[in-house]
Amino acid sequence: MADPRVRQLAIKGGVVRRLTKEKTCYDKDILIEQARLLKFKGEGADDHVLRKQEEVIQECIMMVPDAKRRLQKEYEVLEKYLADEQDLKETEEYTKAASFLEAAKAELKA
Repeated sequence: MADPRVRQLAIKGGVVRRLTKEKTCYDKDILIEQARLLKFKGEGADDHVLRKQEEVIQECIMMVPDAKRRLQKEYEVLEKYLADEQDLKETEEYTKAASFLEAAKAELKA
C-alpha cells in the first residue's frame, strides 16, 4: 500500500500550485483591465462605461491581498511538511512539491 505521507505531499503541493496560479491570474487581470480602461478612454467612451471599468479594476485589486494571504499560509504549511518529511526526498512528489514551493516563493516576492 502506498505511503499516505506521499499522498498528503501531493495534495499540499497541488494546493500551493493552484494558489500560485490564482494569484498570477489576478495580477494579469489587473493589467488587462487597466489596458482596457486606457483603450476606452482613448475611444472617448461614456462616463458610465469608464466608471464601471474602474470598478472592475478595483475588484481585481481587492482580490490580490486575499490570494497572497492564502498562498502565504499554504506555502508555510508545505514548507514545514517538506522539512518534516526529509525521508521522502527521493520521491517524485517531493520534487514536484519543492518546485511548486519555489514558484510560490517567486510569486510571493512579486
